[in-house]
Amino acid sequence: MKQKHLFFIIYTVTLCGLLSCENEIPYNPEMKQPCLVMNALLEAGEGKTNEVYLYLSTGDNLDKVNDDAILTLYVNGRLTETPQAFKPEDIYPYPGEWLSPEDYETLLKNIHYRKYRLSTPLQPGDLIRLEATAQGGTLRAAAEVQVPQPPQDFRVDTCTVPINMGSGIVTPHRRYLVTVNDIANEINHYRLDIRNQFLVRYHIYEYLRDEQGNFIEDENHNLIYTERDSLATQIYSDLVNREDIILTDGNISHSQEDEDNLMFPRIENKYNIFTDNRFRNSSATLKVYTRLYDDFTANALHGITYGKTYCTQSIHIRLLNLTADYYRYLKALNCLDDDDYDTTLMEPVSLPCNVSGGIGFVGIATPREVVITFPERPCRNTSSSSL
Repeated sequence: MKQKHLFFIIYTVTLCGLLSCENEIPYNPEMKQPCLVMNALLEAGEGKTNEVYLYLSTGDNLDKVNDDAILTLYVNGRLTETPQAFKPEDIYPYPGEWLSPEDYETLLKNIHYRKYRLSTPLQPGDLIRLEATAQGGTLRAAAEVQVPQPPQDFRVDTCTVPINMGSGIVTPHRRYLVTVNDIANEINHYRLDIRNQFLVRYHIYEYLRDEQGNFIEDENHNLIYTERDSLATQIYSDLVNREDIILTDGNISHSQEDEDNLMFPRIENKYNIFTDNRFRNSSATLKVYTRLYDDFTANALHGITYGKTYCTQSIHIRLLNLTADYYRYLKALNCLDDDDYDTTLMEPVSLPCNVSGGIGFVGIATPREVVITFPERPCRNTSSSSL
């Protein structure tokens, strides 16, 4: 699940010792003055979860922004909302009795950012402006982006095929042929995002306790319990794109051994971003694969007694139209997060910065989605734990 928070993790590493607020973020150890860091990857459309993160950078590290920090959203020049920051316990709810209350308090104190959730739906064509103030109003930062238009309708065909996963291992995968129609007369930047989502239903047994915390027994000294179902979601977004000429920028391969070639390493397109350079004002068909997830196993629930588990699988094939800066940002992350990236032999990577008065990045994309849903089925049961 690193995708959702990878952008500010990368900034955490990159921002140590730098504080120049420019279009490209360089290493600049002389700049020591405090500065606000704003990060957000937003999506247009109804029902989207859009979150904004604020940090305080002091040059050598990232510190927590004071409680007086204020975030404001403007849409088309009109003040739309001033969201409240999450409480630390809302960011990390108490995970269960396996973590002591003292360690949980320490965990909450070590949260070095403020998190905000926007409730305003963002629409294509909107001009979005985020403004933040902190430290008694002495620090200010702002970012302005325009929501791109949605991609054109796209078509998805699927089938099950065997593919070579290396070392002579051939396993069945689900193949997707995604036909993309380019938005005419524009230079476009896209991302293909395929998510295998599992809605897991746990059948939970809860033993009753009295006011003193002791278990309650019936007349036969059996523990009294209630039964209920609890729902949780697990999402997997890995896919294999090595056979697609667009997603590999012409460097296709047909096996894992080709991708692991030590003589000719290459940067993997982990975010499956691409431009319309090869099919401008036309169409193209992308070919990618994912696991079938027939062996799906639900995550264990610590400190809870439960019986059988069931899951409903849905596949969300999403095509997103990105702003140009957002495309450059993900392209930079592709390099920084790749084991084959060598700072000695390869060109240095610059993260784009579009935050004025501070540093960071605010990107926005407009998605279009096709969903394939399967019936509920029993899934492999993880080891139940008892209270």
